Amino acid sequence: MTDQITLEEALELVDFEPCPEGWRVKNVNGSVYGDVLCNVWGDVGGTINGRRWKFIEPLKEELKRLIQEGADKDEILEALNQLEDSDD
Repeated sequence: MTDQITLEEALELVDFEPCPEGWRVKNVNGSVYGDVLCNVWGDVGGTINGRRWKFIEPLKEELKRLIQEGADKDEILEALNQLEDSDD
């Protein structure tokens, strides 16, 4: 086994796309071992340290998002009540 993989092997594992800042990773076609040192948009599957991954929006962020998106009064009141009942 060599210390480097070929470009063809790398392109089987990772899809790239151009962006204004240069190139970025679009999809990882396998498991990530180690850290993700930036933001992740899109679907994340699998596990983290053996536990299923799940997105949980903090209550303060949810309330802020609902207000910015122009949610109806009932949705905003429900989020506000959950925030009041929490330790956040």
